Amino acid sequence: MRRFLILFEELPIDVVSVKSGQNGPEVVTACRCVNVGLFVSGNLRRNVEVSLAVGKPDNLGVVTFPGSALKRVSPDERSISFFLLKAMNVFRELPLGGKKKLDNGIVVQRTNVKDLLQGWEPSRIYVSFLDPSIQPKQVDVRPQGLFLYELTSTALTDLIKKIPENLLPRPPHPERFILDINMYCDQL
Repeated sequence: MRRFLILFEELPIDVVSVKSGQNGPEVVTACRCVNVGLFVSGNLRRNVEVSLAVGKPDNLGVVTFPGSALKRVSPDERSISFFLLKAMNVFRELPLGGKKKLDNGIVVQRTNVKDLLQGWEPSRIYVSFLDPSIQPKQVDVRPQGLFLYELTSTALTDLIKKIPENLLPRPPHPERFILDINMYCDQL
């Protein structure tokens, strides 16, 4: 399984913005990540999951769009943002450690980083590194693993111990990171 985890410090989303199609930049980015990560011409990538995480490492809201189980979500921003809004409303009601699968296959959970990573048991963690002064070594990228992109902070990256062997170049936008990884893995 190839998993993308995109960490947002905030993901402000509300009914008015979603209905009017006037989503904020964070929501637009989140929708593009789901679109680029899962949708291919006329189908879904069944071996990919895109997870959007919001919050701090000790209290994350994670919304996962699993390609293998996703139903009734189309690749347009309005559809994705509607389901993201629904998922974020579920997240607000969950206790720490809580998890719920929505009827369309989206999984919502409130967790901490340690439990999240243990639950996923990634074979390898790849990190798009924020510090441009450090150049990543040549990395043996495999199609399975967890691919991490943090938008602004490095709070999650700093907690992962395997970083030096799995640093990846960091494009300016997470959707480009996802696109590049999917294109590379499709050629393997």
